[in-house]
This record gives sequence, structure tokens and C-alpha cells, in this order.
Amino acid sequence: MKKVSILNHVIGPVMRGPSSSHTAGPWRIGCMARRLLGRTPERAVFSFHPSSSLAVCYHDQGSDLAFTSGLLGRSLTEPDFSSVLSLAPGLGLDISFECRTFPEADHPNSSLLTLWGGDRKLVIHSRSTGGGSFEIASLNGFPLLITGERHELLLSVSVNEVPDLPEIRGVECELIRSGEGYLIHASSGKPMPEDLFAGLPGKAEGHTVFTAEPVMFPMPGTGLCSTAAGMISAAEQTGISLGKAALAYEEELLGIDKAILQREMSHRLAIMTASVKQGFSDDLPMKLLRPSAGKLWKSAEKGSLFVGGPHAMAAIRSLAALHVCASGGVVCAAPTGGAAGVIPGVLVTLADDLHVPEEKLLDALWAAGAIGMFHDSRSTFAAEVAGCQVEIGAAGAMAAAAVVEAAGGTPRQACDAAATVFQNVMGSVCDLIQGVVEIPCHSRNAALASQAFLCSDLVLSGYTSPVPLDETISAVDSVGRMLPEELRCTSRGGLALCPSARAMPRLDKTNSNQGGKQ
Repeated sequence: MKKVSILNHVIGPVMRGPSSSHTAGPWRIGCMARRLLGRTPERAVFSFHPSSSLAVCYHDQGSDLAFTSGLLGRSLTEPDFSSVLSLAPGLGLDISFECRTFPEADHPNSSLLTLWGGDRKLVIHSRSTGGGSFEIASLNGFPLLITGERHELLLSVSVNEVPDLPEIRGVECELIRSGEGYLIHASSGKPMPEDLFAGLPGKAEGHTVFTAEPVMFPMPGTGLCSTAAGMISAAEQTGISLGKAALAYEEELLGIDKAILQREMSHRLAIMTASVKQGFSDDLPMKLLRPSAGKLWKSAEKGSLFVGGPHAMAAIRSLAALHVCASGGVVCAAPTGGAAGVIPGVLVTLADDLHVPEEKLLDALWAAGAIGMFHDSRSTFAAEVAGCQVEIGAAGAMAAAAVVEAAGGTPRQACDAAATVFQNVMGSVCDLIQGVVEIPCHSRNAALASQAFLCSDLVLSGYTSPVPLDETISAVDSVGRMLPEELRCTSRGGLALCPSARAMPRLDKTNSNQGGKQ
């Protein structure tokens, strides 16, 4: 199974909306490409396959802005993020975007990036794999794997003298051949010695071609207990909750003290809380929907709801947070941008309505992170691969575990609540209208926030899931990959094809590329 960090891949990244796959992932790819080039590029061309999700969504979901910001070394949360394409020429970057076929396209979020800077040219094939995660799959024709959590060093060598690879503890080295050339790729969770390749046969002065620092927390640990069954067993043996077990997992994986991890999680909780509060504004610039959370909240305060209660309040707060994400505001993806309303809605409800203190809220977030880690270890957070069930569905499952944790439930109950949510949303499609992360994303976030409370109540009152969480996640992944691509974030099926959906007027009144070339 792959290594998954809760802070790198599940409760995060902190980003601008609307989409982690199409905003946060591209930003990280741009950052890594800039680091590999060793400078700001002078020219960049992004190519998307016509059948890909990026080809449909790259402008409406801000991928063009994110790629550009990363290449320029700018933060994803800069206030002028939406203007970066028009700023790029003045900062020395000529950037363009095109749709064309290319043989490397092997993922709905594949892109081919060609960069020029100084005397260097890079051709990078990358994939945005969900939740802000990414893979660089080849560089100048050499197949490799760079995921942003490690220090990277690449060296060209003479084709006539193939060297023995250096053997240093903690450093992974591979020799890659492409055509008539060789490349040594060294990768480590810790900084590598500068003289790593000193004395290698075939190495000439200046042949170190690329180096790059990680764009996420490095993961030098082993990541034990990456299954629900394993973590439940470990937590039960030591008498700790799922949230405490998840924090211990992250400490071992990242090699970072628990106190520092808690401060980082507290920072992300504060961003979630702020997104809920900001989302009650009536003037957020969405593309299809007008903000409704503020109006719904006022109706609730007047007693207009028939049932009401924490379930309804969580749903309304979830809408508010997703309004912020959809309008390009700053949110904490958990686990994705399109699902960034569920957990904030639930956590703020736990805090404000049920008076759960911050210490328990942090435990609840770690418990939610554990569920996401179990899921991502064996599946994906990309709706482009497995439908809405692995984005908003996953967020609902994570939120249910958070509620159980806050209520003092056991690790097994938290995982049962998560499994129950997953079983209720299995097979849900991603059919976003007009390629915009608004409809049906908003109502699904609200519904899953409410369902998190419902399923946690079922389990806390005695219900047990007949199918355990690990098996449920495997089934979710299998079902999602059976969905046709028309129902996986391409806007070519489901609600996206309804006449009323296609006829909806755009509130942003722009389809231009804001300075980028198409």
C-alpha cells in the first residue's frame, strides 16, 4: 500500500477553491516543476488530452491559475490569485494552454508540461491524483515517480559507462534508461549529501541536471497501521481513541513532535471555522449559484425549519463553507475541494451547538483523518477516477468518525459509522453542471454533513456494520472504477446533460482565459 499522510493528503491542503484535483494538485505540480528547472521558466506550454477532465475544467476550476502560480513560486492563497494569468507576462513568464493528443495521457488529470528557462528545457508528464496529491511520471522521456514528499536529485551519466548506484541508508536510487541516455534518480525523506554522486564513472562537471525540495511534509517513517483493522487493534490494545491513534501514526510517519502536529491541525481547524463564517455572506462570486447559506441560517433562527437540530445546522454550515470554496476563497480541503464543506459544517456544529471543546475537536479531526488515510491507502480521492463517492462520500464517512470521536465512542464504532456512510453513497456519480464545482456539489455536502450525525447516532446506539470499513473501501473503489468516464467529473452525463442545467446562465459572465492562450 502507498504511504498516506493525514496532513499531506487527507485534512488538507489549505488552498483556494474550487477543486483540490484541479487547483491544489496543479499548484503543487507547478511548484515542483519550477524547483526541478531551478528557476522561474521563461516559457511554459501545458497540454491536456481532449478526452480528459482537465480539458473540460482547467479554466472554470482554476487549474490555469494554479499551474501559473506554482511556476511563479507564488502562494496558492495570494489575494491576487485570480489575476495571476495577466500578471505572468510582467513577471517574465509566457504561458499557454492547449488541448491535443499525446501518448503519455494515461489519467483523467494528465498534463504534459514543456518548460524553457535559460539553457534548459523540461518536458514533464504529470497526474493530479486527487485531494491535492500528484505524480510526476516522466521527465524528458525518462519514466520515474516524484510525488512531492521527498528530496529529489537527478543526474545524467555517460551511456558508455553505467555506474554502480551509491548505497546510502535512507536514500533510494534507481538507474533509468530512455533511448540512448541514462538518468540516476536519487530520492530521500531527508536532505541528501551534496557529494552523493562524487566520483561516479561517466559523471562530468555540471551533469547534475535537476534537484528539488519537497512541496509537502517529508515522510521518513514507515506509516504503520494503514488499515482500519490494524489501527482498531492497536488502539484497543493501548486503550486510546481513534483520534489519538491517528496522531501517533502521523508522528511516526513524519517524524514531527505531536505538539507541532497539534498546532498545525489547530491552524487547519481555524481555517475551516473561518470558511463557515465567511460563507454566510450574500456576495460571494460563484459561477452558477447565488449564495444561500445566509438566507437559510436566518430562516433557521426564525424557527422556520420543520425538524431542525444539529443535523440541519451542520448542513447549512456545510453549504456556507462550500460557497467559499466555489468562489475561489481559502478553505482546507478535507479530503478535497469539492468536499470542503462537510467536515467544517460538522466541526463547527460540534463546537457551537454541542459545546465540544477544541481539544476534543482536534481529536475528532485526527479521527476523520484516519478514515481518509485508510481510504486513500487503497483507493483514491479523485472523482475523475471513482466518482463523487470518493470525494463528498469520503468526507461524510470521515465526518461520521469525527462525531463518534467527539461523543467518546470507540475506534471500532468510529470505523463502523464511516463504513455505514460509505455504504449509503456507494456508486454516486460526479456529474457537475457546466464543469463547475457547485451543482450538485453544494447539496451533497449538506446532505453528507447531516448524514454524518445520523450514522454516528445509529452506531452509538448499538448498530454495527456487517461489512467492515476496509472491505467497504475496497468495494467503493471497485464500483467507482466501473463508472463510465461520462459520470466521472467530465460533465458529460447525469445532471450535467439536463436541459435546464445546460441552459443555466453564468453569473461570472466570462469564458475568457484571463490572459492565457488557448
